[in-house]
Amino acid sequence: MVKQGVHATPMSQIAKEAGVAVGTIYHYFNNKEEIIEEIYTIICKDFGVVMMANVPENGVKKQFETMWLNLYNYFISNPLAFKFMEFVGVPPIITQEIRDQNIPNFITVRDFFLAAILNKDFRDINLRLLLQITFGNVISCARLKFKNELEMNSEQINDALKMSWDCVKNPDKH
Repeated sequence: MVKQGVHATPMSQIAKEAGVAVGTIYHYFNNKEEIIEEIYTIICKDFGVVMMANVPENGVKKQFETMWLNLYNYFISNPLAFKFMEFVGVPPIITQEIRDQNIPNFITVRDFFLAAILNKDFRDINLRLLLQITFGNVISCARLKFKNELEMNSEQINDALKMSWDCVKNPDKH
């Protein structure tokens, strides 16, 4: 579906790729949209867990850097998940209802950002904007790497991370 598009991918091809009979797929899913929603949910769960992996208990900058790098490394290690979210896991294919159902997967990430705003470690701006700026930068870096537009070596990754930090940090505190 990522390579061909949702409508150009027949259920028979999905079954073949999965190594099961078409009837087996229909036993669990009514249509491709349900398959897409399930994959979206699985990836969202992964995001929520991966971003918080090995995040230190203290030091908001180090915590931020760990979360940023965790997500970047997840994307680079899981290119199909990245491409799925880029091309399939977005509206109008994924409905707002499905997106809302997956919010609990990001509660710890949200809480980290809210606490950083309240503690004046981050700029006092709209949470959605702050998250979009941060993780939009991660996504942009992954795109550059996948499209072979930049090597994204350790120096470039560190530059991108520093720029992301500079965008969110409270300049009066850091």
